[in-house]
Amino acid sequence: MTIKEFENKYWYMSELKALAKSLGIPFDSKTRKDQLEEMIIHFLETGTVNKKNSYRSKSRHRDILNNHSYVEDFSNTKETWEFIYSEMDKRVPELKPKLGAKYWLNRWIENKLSHGEKITYDDIVREYIRLNETQGKLPQIPSCKFNNFISEYLANEKNATRGDALDSWNKLKDMKVKKDYITWKKIKIPRRAEKYT
Repeated sequence: MTIKEFENKYWYMSELKALAKSLGIPFDSKTRKDQLEEMIIHFLETGTVNKKNSYRSKSRHRDILNNHSYVEDFSNTKETWEFIYSEMDKRVPELKPKLGAKYWLNRWIENKLSHGEKITYDDIVREYIRLNETQGKLPQIPSCKFNNFISEYLANEKNATRGDALDSWNKLKDMKVKKDYITWKKIKIPRRAEKYT
């Protein structure tokens, strides 16, 4: 299988897990879909398993939640997010969380920790504020191809319904092309409504 063939197929998580297992790529129950996709692409590029797939420490100790604490084992618990929201509200009252901000904060944390950088919970709060103050939309979450397609379709197709979007997604999903709105637009798969006019 080539990288292009892999990327041009829509993979369900169960299919990705089966493929990773057949290739000997280790993963656990906390591995996200986008992480598994990256691990498989790395394998297809190099023929090797990337041993540096996770930044997670094996520590059983929870981080102490204060601005001066270093992040050793970040956890997406209710307690952690209450701390982050509380600190954000102290600094920038009434700042509303943006769609995707949590996702991009988690990727930022993973990136810093996987490169051995020391960060504090104050750094996390400041980055979360920066993400939420960003003008316009945050970048789309890469592993949410379905959600990204539906939202772009409805935003750009005049008089389109959710049914039209789902119909177009199902047609695109079965094709051996990239799974995004731009590709769909280039191919110009007819909408249900257009078939009957």
